[in-house]
Amino acid sequence: MDQPLLVLLLPQRLERFHLEQPVRELLRAEGVVAVDPSLAPLARMAPTVAARAAIGQARRMRLPGTPRAVAAFHPFQLFLAGALLARNPRAELWYGRPAGEELEPGLDAALAGRAALVVPAEELLEVAPLRMAELGISSRPASGSAG
Repeated sequence: MDQPLLVLLLPQRLERFHLEQPVRELLRAEGVVAVDPSLAPLARMAPTVAARAAIGQARRMRLPGTPRAVAAFHPFQLFLAGALLARNPRAELWYGRPAGEELEPGLDAALAGRAALVVPAEELLEVAPLRMAELGISSRPASGSAG
């Protein structure tokens, strides 16, 4: 049976993300994986070009299971989140809206409108284990993970 996954789309490298510690805690679970941001600056591309690049990125991903939830932490992740959802139509989109940041209104509204869960980023990481259990995503520590 294929492993159900929560895919965390990181807005920047984990070491630079202000929520590094709670993300690391969540990543201890065998059903959670993180995806670093694309090297291509999707935020500065025309929407159609960004969407095409995201489709290619999603196609190249080798995930250890099937996404049941995709968590985005910034509106610019709309394109990759959409590409992953297109490949995994049974997956939910969760939007951990960034606080204290001016957001591009069109992308923010599009992401929020498509998401099953829209909460501040910190809260998303707090409620994720409960929602993971409802979706059958394992929160057991991954084998070989340091505890």
